[in-house]
Amino acid sequence: MPYRRPAAHGGAFEHRCQEFSLDIPTPFNIIVKAVKWIWQRVTKVLLYKTYTASHRKWVARHRLGAQWHHLGAHLEYSVRLAQPTDPEPQISRLALRSTGESLAKVDLYFEALGAGNRYQEKISVCGVDHRPIVCSLKSIPVQEFVGGQDRGIAFSVEHIQLRHCVVQRSNGDVLTACDSIKFTMSHNWLMHDEWAHGWGHWWNCNAIKFAKSELSLYWRFAFGLPRYRVYSPYAAYPRYKSSLRLIMQGFGWVMAQPLLVTVQFWLAIWSGLYVMDKDDRLCSRWNANKAVSEHPENLT
Repeated sequence: MPYRRPAAHGGAFEHRCQEFSLDIPTPFNIIVKAVKWIWQRVTKVLLYKTYTASHRKWVARHRLGAQWHHLGAHLEYSVRLAQPTDPEPQISRLALRSTGESLAKVDLYFEALGAGNRYQEKISVCGVDHRPIVCSLKSIPVQEFVGGQDRGIAFSVEHIQLRHCVVQRSNGDVLTACDSIKFTMSHNWLMHDEWAHGWGHWWNCNAIKFAKSELSLYWRFAFGLPRYRVYSPYAAYPRYKSSLRLIMQGFGWVMAQPLLVTVQFWLAIWSGLYVMDKDDRLCSRWNANKAVSEHPENLT
């Protein structure tokens, strides 16, 4: 008969093996944390500089003071509404400045409407001159999508307006109260803009998106053709396309695919030979440096 281990000894042996296996720590958490740490450092080295350049261009166009609107004949204002992609604290701001003479006092109400609610903030400032006076709008909510099945498409802020603005001139004259035009928010930052989150911050990637779209258009419509072309309704065109042209168009169609365009863009940036110019297009680093030296005002 074959030899069999007694059941009692076998159970004790298996129990000791289980205890031994339970004593060995499983370093899965340490491995995951290490991989995340390495991934954060690698992606920051590869992407951070380009993300920063793209985000700075967006900030320059949307920061407080980038656009000024007239409010009557003696005052103008600029508004920057907070949105979820802003770093903390997410507070809307209003800037006021005089268009000419200094004003003794300005009183007005900033009103925002959204999702069926109205929000108001009273603003009262004195000694208004050409230097912008910045006021915080703490009563105005952050721009967010608050729609649903009941509300439909709705945002926390949909319309803004400056109401009942009373201006007192330096000579004591009080001008008739006036209202600004009513602005309807387009919410391009959510509907059309390209955003990426990394390293604890939101980055606007509109410049990167546009550069890749221009690269795709090049492969689709400009590859193998002269840079400047003139079309005429009276020009005669060949009835059949040559085989070489068909091959080039097919190759351009393949190279214009989104995945390949993304690979081409980042390889061009990482090589150090190409950068994004002031028009958000890929250009050689030498041409970009030449353009900056000739037009220093284009440096952003």
